[in-house]
Amino acid sequence: MAETASDEMVMGAVRALCEFALLVSQQNHSDLSLTALDDALKRFYRKKGVFREQKMSKSAKAKVDEQLATESHQLREQKIHSIHAALEVQVYGAEKVTTSKRRQFKVHLNTAQQVAAK
Repeated sequence: MAETASDEMVMGAVRALCEFALLVSQQNHSDLSLTALDDALKRFYRKKGVFREQKMSKSAKAKVDEQLATESHQLREQKIHSIHAALEVQVYGAEKVTTSKRRQFKVHLNTAQQVAAK
């Protein structure tokens, strides 16, 4: 039996969600894993509409799409912020992270990213 476009969307959404779940369960994260997390979450949010009922009116669908886009952006930002905070704690210990230490941390991350890109 041939797969329909809907089947492909369902499988794509499930795959993206599984990738996100596997990546987020890692104990340590790098810029590369954060990028992979963001990509998996974006792919899921692009494809998850296949799970909604198809009989929704255009105005209701537009309202839901707008709300989902806002929620997905907020969720991504919250998750990335919490992972960055966890990385800061790993780098600097349990001490309070000051603005100067946060700048040092960002420089360190940028340097690591440049080295990884080479």
